[in-house]
Amino acid sequence: MTFDLHKLRLLRELKHRGTLSAVAAALSYSPSSVSQQLSQLEAQVGLPLLEPVGRRVRLTPQAEILVGHTEAVLEQLERAEADIAASLAGPTGRLRIACYQTAAFALAPNALTCCATPTRDYGSTSPRPSPSRPFPPCSPTTSTWS
Repeated sequence: MTFDLHKLRLLRELKHRGTLSAVAAALSYSPSSVSQQLSQLEAQVGLPLLEPVGRRVRLTPQAEILVGHTEAVLEQLERAEADIAASLAGPTGRLRIACYQTAAFALAPNALTCCATPTRDYGSTSPRPSPSRPFPPCSPTTSTWS
């Protein structure tokens, strides 16, 4: 059995907001569109998910179970998105260095080691290196300029 995640989100919103009109207003849909999509979800599930109560609807016990699982799935997806975003947070890309060969021999090895160290803090509080203050030797414990 395959469920449409978008329709499951609508069912979850109905549980939290209480009415089809509130769900439609919150998500910028028409109430009939929300109702139609929830009817399609009922067809996918093969069980009634909504009970009419006057002019409103109430979730069936099976719909409550489905909403519980939907919330768990959506929480996992949010964590996955956060993990992916965190993996891209570090500096990436190509580094080009233009300098004289003698400066490259003297400064580049330590500078590249510092850039490759994941525990290094590159905040704006660190002073820039200069000829009188070149890059410090990098080690896993080096986190600030000496």
